[in-house]
Amino acid sequence: MLTLQFGQCGNQLGHNFFTQLSTDINSRDKNVSRDDNYQYTESAIEKWFEGINNDGCRLARTILIDTEAKVLKNICRQTNSQWTYRKQNLICQTSGGSANNWAYGYLMKGPQFKEETLEAIRREIERTDRLEGMLFLLSSAGGTGSGVGSYFIDNLREEFPTKTLIGSIILPFTSGEVGTQNYNTLLTLAKFNEKCDINFLFENEQIHSICTSILKNFDANLKNINDVISRKLAAIFQPVENCLNANSLVSLVTPHPSYKLASIKSVPYIPLNSSIYESSYKWHSHIGHLKQTLRVGVFNDSVIDPETRKISHAPYDRNYHKYCKSIGNILITRGTSLENDSIVYDELKKNDLYAKWMPELERFTHFNQRRRLLNQEKFVALITNNSQIHRSLEIIVDRAWKMYTHGAFLHQYKKFGLEEDDFLHSFAKVENIVKSYRELDNE
Repeated sequence: MLTLQFGQCGNQLGHNFFTQLSTDINSRDKNVSRDDNYQYTESAIEKWFEGINNDGCRLARTILIDTEAKVLKNICRQTNSQWTYRKQNLICQTSGGSANNWAYGYLMKGPQFKEETLEAIRREIERTDRLEGMLFLLSSAGGTGSGVGSYFIDNLREEFPTKTLIGSIILPFTSGEVGTQNYNTLLTLAKFNEKCDINFLFENEQIHSICTSILKNFDANLKNINDVISRKLAAIFQPVENCLNANSLVSLVTPHPSYKLASIKSVPYIPLNSSIYESSYKWHSHIGHLKQTLRVGVFNDSVIDPETRKISHAPYDRNYHKYCKSIGNILITRGTSLENDSIVYDELKKNDLYAKWMPELERFTHFNQRRRLLNQEKFVALITNNSQIHRSLEIIVDRAWKMYTHGAFLHQYKKFGLEEDDFLHSFAKVENIVKSYRELDNE
């Protein structure tokens, strides 16, 4: 897997992600055999790293692109005895930035990076025996991740039409990070949904709530948010015993071209001072909790996200719950199943969770890896493509429309060559996405 990191958010997240991957690779699970540990680590190293430098550090198979050098310098100064970056894969300018402007990133900065970035990508691909796919890490709020990232998703889809392209897009806080974030997000979603095979959406607000409500980190910062996102990504991309790869992930989760967005629900997240109680939770508690994340909120429960609440030992009252409709779900369990604590997932195969037109044999798949993830006794991730996705997108579209009808900031985009028709086409594309997902619940 070749990873492409764009902008401040994408590069900080990427550094965190590779640190967690390396930590997981170097850990040893005493509950599985030495051979199982070896096979797992070899598969993970082959997937994410290529070669070793003179200091004995693994070289990450990733390209870092930024329009400012500050972030890249900072993360490269963070010493790590396990892994590092290949210096030729750091692509940046000493000054500039993208002015929190998708048009500036896409139409101006992207072309400036084109040849150097494509050459670095070709070199990395030549070093691999086989390329599983490309993973994009970026935020949609600013100008570099959104604009430059969108420019390269265009170019890479054209240059590698048969390769699997996977987007990981961080959506901004609804309270606002930058004034132009809704425009940037709208334009990014329109481009990535068209060009990528699957896009994972992460909401900063929701991840922040996991940090504060579950991990009890009331001063949560961007690093803490990246910790949670990195673990979610590791949970779905680290090796599993049934050999889930990028191609099969896409075919199982996004089998229909009108539904190419997904989210990752995961449990448990346990505060450090509560880790001694981890073993008291059974597999059925984790899997039951994940099912609750698919509920449609009613009355005063509508604003509560079950993923941001602690797991309950009590059985869930299923009588009055309505669940959103899914296109495809993959359950990935990591840890050992015992006779008195078996992995049972029948609740996630129920008909009321899925669109009626999805074939029963194609809508749900389970993968297990007995080896622990980051030495955590149990970790469960649900990759879900369901109707909930339209909610956050509706907010973005609505706010972008309000800005657009008042002409807010439009001159900043037009001066770099973006026309009103470009905005209208993006509005139409994202509104069609919203419409498709909303209609799933009206079947």
